[in-house]
Amino acid sequence: MTVFRNDIPLSSRTTFRIGGSARWYVEPSDAEETASAVRRAREEAWPLLVLGRGSNILVSDRGWPGLVINCSGCTAVEWVGSSVTAQAGLPLDAVVHEAVRRGYAGMEELSGIPGSVGGAVIMNAGAYSSCIADTLQQATYLDMKDYRIVAAGKNELKLGYRSSALQKKASVVLSAQFLLRPGKVPALEAVRRQVLEKRRDKQPLDLPNCGSVFKRPEEPGTYAGALIEQAGLKGLRYGNAEISSKHANFIVNLGGATAAEVRHLIVMAQKSVYERSGVLLEPEVVFAGEFEEELFKPNQR
Repeated sequence: MTVFRNDIPLSSRTTFRIGGSARWYVEPSDAEETASAVRRAREEAWPLLVLGRGSNILVSDRGWPGLVINCSGCTAVEWVGSSVTAQAGLPLDAVVHEAVRRGYAGMEELSGIPGSVGGAVIMNAGAYSSCIADTLQQATYLDMKDYRIVAAGKNELKLGYRSSALQKKASVVLSAQFLLRPGKVPALEAVRRQVLEKRRDKQPLDLPNCGSVFKRPEEPGTYAGALIEQAGLKGLRYGNAEISSKHANFIVNLGGATAAEVRHLIVMAQKSVYERSGVLLEPEVVFAGEFEEELFKPNQR
């Protein structure tokens, strides 16, 4: 039975540890309960927000005015040889870890990505030379317009750099199927270990954050973190939020940071980098709820 709860804090349900409360909140355990929750939101005209592991999102201090569907309880997974089908709420890294353990290659460079399978599909998550599109065969999603469950192949999903067709579609990812290739366990374990060590060395994993704040700029040879550092903002603190002194494309919550403080640092980074280099940084983080401060636009004075 789907249980709807009222006024549930979202800060404990995001990796940023920031955000107000959801007016309504539900944790479905399967596709049927997810569809039921979506239908209820449509009937009540509630704004709808879908959460997985809570990474890559900044929830407003005002919270979410409608229904939050948290799919983190949908974690079933099935392996058939080198093919794996995982529900949307399963941590992506759990799939990667098991693939390496079984000796299947193709996802090892995605080790340590903090999000869920569903979120990874929606944004075509990636790291180093790999991304979800390399192994994804199809995704099953709920079409919120008519409550149909649709199985879409990789080509239909139009996966691009940190993007997919699902980002512009009223839908909820339910599961994804990946096809891997045979590999040697020791070699795969070595790659996974190296990737995790790089993350520990270069990223502020000891403090709450949302992952990379900005997408990689389209300009060849440019990186968001380097541009922010060159603009002199690395380590800049505003309130209890800080542009990480370890990696400038991360903003960390030093303890008690607000969404407004994080948003202000994001705008400052956009403005400073644009004025210095002419590159407009595009946020990778998703904003949920209302924010008073607008993102920077080049025509602003």
